[in-house]
Amino acid sequence: MCDRCAGVATGRARRAMAVGGLGRYPVTAGLLAINIVAFLLELVPSLNVKYWGVNYGPLTISGEYWRLFTAGFLHADIIHIGLNMWCLWSLGRLSERLFGRWQTFAIYMLTGVGGALLSIANNPQHGELGASGAVFGIVGAVIAGVKFGDLDISSGEKRAIVSSALSFAVLNFVLGLSGNFGVSMFANVDNMCHLGGFVTGLLVGLPLGAFFRNKSLQLATLVVTSAVLVAGGRELVQKNGAEAYKTAAAIAWQDRDYSRMKHLLEKYTVARPDDDVGLVMLGEAYLNNNEPDKAISALEQALRVNPNSEVAKQDLEELQSRQPPSKNK
Repeated sequence: MCDRCAGVATGRARRAMAVGGLGRYPVTAGLLAINIVAFLLELVPSLNVKYWGVNYGPLTISGEYWRLFTAGFLHADIIHIGLNMWCLWSLGRLSERLFGRWQTFAIYMLTGVGGALLSIANNPQHGELGASGAVFGIVGAVIAGVKFGDLDISSGEKRAIVSSALSFAVLNFVLGLSGNFGVSMFANVDNMCHLGGFVTGLLVGLPLGAFFRNKSLQLATLVVTSAVLVAGGRELVQKNGAEAYKTAAAIAWQDRDYSRMKHLLEKYTVARPDDDVGLVMLGEAYLNNNEPDKAISALEQALRVNPNSEVAKQDLEELQSRQPPSKNK
C-alpha cells in the first residue's frame, strides 16, 4: 500500500474507532451530551439556567426538588466541566461495560441525588452544582460491584479496577479536603457532595454486582435505593423546612413573585407561629396579592406575638387607614 493510501486507510480506521466508541457506550455519550448542552445554555444570560437548576438549599428544601437532579448537569466554568466530563467519559464506559446501559444511567441519577442531598444536609444554606457527585457515585458502584459482585471479569482485572477506583477516590477526597486548609485551588470543592455520591454508589453497586444475572432483582434494589433517598429527603425537609420557607420567601420577594412568597410564608407561619417577623412578611405578601383583609389579620397576629413590633404597628395603621369606613345599618 502506498503512503497516500495508507494514510487514508488509517484516517478511516481512527474515525471508525471514535464513532464505534460513542456507539458502544450510548448512555455515557448521552450524559456527556446533556452536560455539554446544559453548559452552553448557561452561557446565554437571558436563560438564567443556573438560577433555575442549581441545588440551592433553601429553594430545594422549600419544594423545588427538581434541583436535586438538574444540579448534576450544571457546571461553574470550563475547567469544572472539563475535568468532570473527562472523568465521566472514563468511568461511564467502564460502568456500561460492567453493569449495563440502563444500570449506568440509574447509577448516575441516583448517586447524583445522593450527593446533592448530603451537600445541603451538611449546610442547608449552601449551593451546589456539578457532575462530580455522580462521578464519585460511579466510582463507589464500581468498587462495590467489582469487589463483592458476580461480574464476568477475571480476578486480575477485578484487582486492577478496584485498586484504580480506590486510588481515584482517595486522591480526590484528599484534594477536596485540602481546600479546608488554605489551598485556594480546591476551596470550592464540595467534598460532602462527593461523599454522598460515593456512599450511594456503594449501596447501589453492591446489589447490581451481586444480582448481575438477575435484572429483576437489580431493578428492585434500585427502587429500594430510591425509596431510601426519598426518606432522607423528607427528613431533611422536616428538619430544615421552616427556615428554608422563610429564605425562599425573601428570594421570591426580590423576584416580585408575591404569589409564591405568600404560599411559602403561609407554610412558614404554620411551622413558626411565634415569629412576628415572619407574620409581618406574610402581611406584606397578602398586601401585594391584593388581599388586605388577610394582611390585617396577619399583622394583628404579629402584634399579639410581639406587641412592641414597630413595623407591624406602622403597616397595620397604614392598612387600616386605607380601609373604607364601615356603615351602620
